[in-house]
Amino acid sequence: MTGPGGAVDPARTLAWMREHGAVLREMVADEPHGPLDDEGGPAGDPAVRAHLRFLAAALEATAAPGVAEALDGFADELPAWFAEHRDLYEEHLDAGAGAIALEEHLQHGARPGSDPSLDVALRRRLRIGGWIRLFVLGLELRLGLQADGLAAQTLAAMGERQRELGRLIVALDRQAKLEAARRGGREASADLAIQDEIGQAAAVQGHVRTLVEALASTLPAAR
Repeated sequence: MTGPGGAVDPARTLAWMREHGAVLREMVADEPHGPLDDEGGPAGDPAVRAHLRFLAAALEATAAPGVAEALDGFADELPAWFAEHRDLYEEHLDAGAGAIALEEHLQHGARPGSDPSLDVALRRRLRIGGWIRLFVLGLELRLGLQADGLAAQTLAAMGERQRELGRLIVALDRQAKLEAARRGGREASADLAIQDEIGQAAAVQGHVRTLVEALASTLPAAR
């Protein structure tokens, strides 16, 4: 059960992920914090890697049979893949540093360091994007010739969805903060640490959902 002619049905994959939250929590708890990782948190390097491993498990469970079979064990192999190709991730961060400075200047009229919250948000987006890049490269390699060009196509598809991604993150952030306020009252609403963690989680969730939608459009073309 995929989309029209597609290997991935976003609704089915995302539904599996909602139903298996315990699997994600186990992966987050098991993900090691390496010496080169950032400070951690819901959008830290270990958490992002765990979310991508969770996505790999979801794809194995929900993708079209040929793709699902090819992805058997991929989630378990991702930690070694991420570690082995950490240099590609670091290259992504180095290349993106200049792009961040340019974006702050052109879109926000700010200089790096003049708005700490903006600096953090853009760096967070860059780091999430770096792990996604490694993930889709590994996915393309794992699927073989049927997925030739998948990584470049998927990253391009995500690039075309940046406006939708921003709106999705805002919506997820708002929904989670309303739920936190409902459960915890004013204290939760006023706790800056809680609010920041919710924002971080929304950023990762938004990127993963957008990645699922991008894969739904690129896997058929890549086969």
